[in-house]
Amino acid sequence: MKKKKNSISQIQLFACFVVIILGLVTFYLPKGKPELFLNQYHHPLFDLFFATWTHLGDAVILLVLLPILALRKVSFAIFMSLSVIVQTLLIMITKHGFFKGMPRPAEYLKDIAFYKVPGIELHHWNSFPSGHTATGLVIASCFMIIFSRRRHLQWIFLLGGFLVAISRVYLMQHFFVDIFAGAALGMLSAWIGRALYFQFFPSKRFKRSLLVYMGFGKIKRVIPPIKNPGISV
Repeated sequence: MKKKKNSISQIQLFACFVVIILGLVTFYLPKGKPELFLNQYHHPLFDLFFATWTHLGDAVILLVLLPILALRKVSFAIFMSLSVIVQTLLIMITKHGFFKGMPRPAEYLKDIAFYKVPGIELHHWNSFPSGHTATGLVIASCFMIIFSRRRHLQWIFLLGGFLVAISRVYLMQHFFVDIFAGAALGMLSAWIGRALYFQFFPSKRFKRSLLVYMGFGKIKRVIPPIKNPGISV
């Protein structure tokens, strides 16, 4: 793949800068107050939307995405797999290592009455950073790299990832500082995954569809090509 087609866009760099700044700001705010402020604004439609959308940060979503990417190009699936492996390691080191046992809003604010979305089981420990947010943003960032030449798609993917992040606070599963840290780790993981792909999987044979390896002929005869996807991994 040509590296110039696999760029980290200015949109991603800007988003990462904003996430870091907001993370630093919320770190110095009284813990719990921003979350309780957001908790005042709830609506049944928002409850349903965020309770559903938050599952895009579940690891199981990868069981759907990776095969679909492999059907287009095996390299796409390899790239996202590497990124997710990095993200998983970073979350394990931080959430279950350095910051193990940090209380979530349900525990930290247990003496304060706040709105709880019906049907949502609140967790109490291992708050920092947000794993769902990291997963949502690593997926979004991978797609942003894959479609690095399509600005409108990049904004859509970025919005989708950040809605996963916001859902974690709306559902009172995390603090804002948790989701900003998770978002930064997610984006960083995609960038590291990109570097690892170039380093260890430079061969052009990975640019074929999984269907080719399965003996179904050339990809162009099975799946219409994507015009200017922005990456040739």
